[in-house]
Amino acid sequence: MLLHIPGPALASEERLARPSLWKYRYPLFAFALLGILGLYQLAVVLLLSKSHTHIAKPFVGDSISNPYQNWNGEAGEKISLHAHSDEVWFTPERHTVNEIVSEYKKEGFANVAITDYGQISNTEDPNYIRGMEWGQNVKKRHILAIGIQKAFYDFFPIYASRENLNWVMDRMKQLGGYVILPHPKLFDSYSKEEMLALEGYQAVEVYSPFGDDTKILDSLLSVGKNVHCMASDDLHYFPEKIIQNFDQPFWKDWIQTLGHQRGRKGESFLRYIVTNAGAKDQVTVLQALNSGSFFCVKKFFQGADDPKVPQIHVNTKNQIQVNSTERYLEIRFIGKLGEVLQISPDTNSATYQILESDPYVRVELIALTGSIVSNAIVRSKSTE
Repeated sequence: MLLHIPGPALASEERLARPSLWKYRYPLFAFALLGILGLYQLAVVLLLSKSHTHIAKPFVGDSISNPYQNWNGEAGEKISLHAHSDEVWFTPERHTVNEIVSEYKKEGFANVAITDYGQISNTEDPNYIRGMEWGQNVKKRHILAIGIQKAFYDFFPIYASRENLNWVMDRMKQLGGYVILPHPKLFDSYSKEEMLALEGYQAVEVYSPFGDDTKILDSLLSVGKNVHCMASDDLHYFPEKIIQNFDQPFWKDWIQTLGHQRGRKGESFLRYIVTNAGAKDQVTVLQALNSGSFFCVKKFFQGADDPKVPQIHVNTKNQIQVNSTERYLEIRFIGKLGEVLQISPDTNSATYQILESDPYVRVELIALTGSIVSNAIVRSKSTE
């Protein structure tokens, strides 16, 4: 008995003593996934990029380019270009496309673009304006595309360099999109330096529920970036009094209540653009957007009358003539670096003489019920 050696027992003890990685399988699996994601992100950051190739120069020349020269009158078209519906899988509690379009049309809007995240949401309306909002990153560096032919994947869920954002905007333009930087003041998603370094966008939201700032335009125009203004509600939810009239399922009411979406004042119907009379379907709206022939409007409160947009002409003496049937509190002419060149108070008309030192001039109008921003009238070289 004393001479018995339990061989199997020793072998078992030897096996138990060997280190095993199986008990660490979950953290190892997590590290492997993070590694794959990191390699993927590094690969797309390096591969899907577009260098900054255009160096902006201040506007020069003896010709004056006025985007409103062929404007027909004050009876323009109200257009909303930034609204979100329930058609994205992670936003089922939001409003339907039909509800959004119906409510905006009740408020006199000629057309609405539904710009859902990462996809184009369609309607049966043949004049519907197609759109999408790109970007799901935490910093809210999103990009809007109006009139885009098809949506595409966000390849940069964690990080996107300026060159990556240039690539995205270039891709949007290849697909027929008019490119807008939305809500730049939200989380400081697009700083002044960022916007100066990027290229490919055509407009910036200067009127947004997340911050109104028309001076953004001057920092860009002053270095020769001929970008347009943009005004939008960035609609996520209607006010409570409108939601109560919707015939929506109980689960949607429940989610909206738990998410504290119910009872909010909402930002609907307050910020929009006005295009020329008749420019309300996708084709004519895109033409107006690309030429800058539209105004950006912000109403001061819901239910107020719409402030009337003016007619802006440049005569043979290089004078900007502003005329309207509405009497404004102020008509302001804004120049390089945001300098106020002239203020005409309590009037429905004003004239400003463009100076040789003015690379551009834009107009801001303050009415009783809202403010209006024009796109820039810029110098250009004669084609003759």
